[in-house]
Amino acid sequence: MFCSLFAKECRQTVRSLIYWLTVIVLTLFFFSQLGELEITGKPAKGQEEYGMKYSDDKQVIMKNTLGSLAEEYYRGTYSTYPIGFHKSVKPSKEENKRIGEIVKETTGITDMTVIEDLMAEHYNTGDVIMTGLSVPPVKGLSYERFQKLMQEVDDMLGGGSSYGAEMLKSNAMEPMTYEDAMEEYNTLVEKDHLTGGYARLFCDYMGIMLSILPVFLAVTRGLRDRRAQMQELIAVRKASSAVIIASRYAAMLVMLMVPVLILSCFPLAECMSYAAEAGISIDHFAFVKYSFGWLLPSVMTAAAVGLVLTVLTDTALGVLVQGVWWFLSIFSSMSGMDGGKYGWSFVPRHNTAGNYAGFHDNFAQLAANRALYAAVSVVLVLAAIWIYAKKRRGKMDIHGKISANRKNKSKA
Repeated sequence: MFCSLFAKECRQTVRSLIYWLTVIVLTLFFFSQLGELEITGKPAKGQEEYGMKYSDDKQVIMKNTLGSLAEEYYRGTYSTYPIGFHKSVKPSKEENKRIGEIVKETTGITDMTVIEDLMAEHYNTGDVIMTGLSVPPVKGLSYERFQKLMQEVDDMLGGGSSYGAEMLKSNAMEPMTYEDAMEEYNTLVEKDHLTGGYARLFCDYMGIMLSILPVFLAVTRGLRDRRAQMQELIAVRKASSAVIIASRYAAMLVMLMVPVLILSCFPLAECMSYAAEAGISIDHFAFVKYSFGWLLPSVMTAAAVGLVLTVLTDTALGVLVQGVWWFLSIFSSMSGMDGGKYGWSFVPRHNTAGNYAGFHDNFAQLAANRALYAAVSVVLVLAAIWIYAKKRRGKMDIHGKISANRKNKSKA
């Protein structure tokens, strides 16, 4: 019974306009964001630049953060990203005065003209400026005191600034040396087998769309029965509620993962081409493993939210709920775009082919994250089965049609 219903659901999904719109949106997003993948080649000595890297050096973190603070204090406005969008903040006189005191305590600067001179010296060189202003901390400033004062600034700005505890390291960008670039390349090739890094980048982009698109398919499929007035027919079917809902849900997951796996063949082919020229070995199944381990839980959860809320309300409420959750998750996870800071975000980010160390060191965190959402989706599907079973028995139906019709048929 399950297999026949599953096959039927797959056929209905293929005939669905929403499904093909989902595939088109996913495909357009893939080619517009990733397009032709640029494989990082082996760095050569004497290159003009090797890119940037995040530094763990506390002195670098302090210098870059204090440079940013001094510059924003000079301009009188501060940039924050409370939910991912830029917000320009102008603190009150009292707050700005306190920030001035913090600038003085941390850098020793008491005169605005000093900051102006430092900015002119840094920016007016005629060269392309890769980093922001850096200001060294005063002698004897401990990192703990620095963190406390920066957090105070962040609190005054309402949060979401580059001075919060979780954002301090993101200020410590510095140019990579040849040795740094070689170390990153060797890690990508030897430990990540090339495809591992690009599979994470693929999942980063695809995860954005796959955390919202499945809800449209789930809601549309749920509302189709009501539009076609199929509730009464389904209510008297011999198939159990578990089989009906499980087959429908499984069909959605399979049909959504098929285009994902097809799209993954494009970056895989480019990795294979590069590996053949460079004479290196790759993991041919990396994209498959990452797609199921990283992306499938997102698809499962988004589809489950649409499924359970549609079964419960017979409306498109699932789109609104998932849309709000998706919106908040996308922008709250921006601070972790470089990878390694996965937390419990519904949309974990790793917007780089590098940072293998961040991924490796925090793999348990990411695995727990994905397992949690997979478990949540199973709970939601079980709830959908329970609600659906109740409705088939004439209970919990908001419109009351099934109950009334079945009673009439029994009297006849």
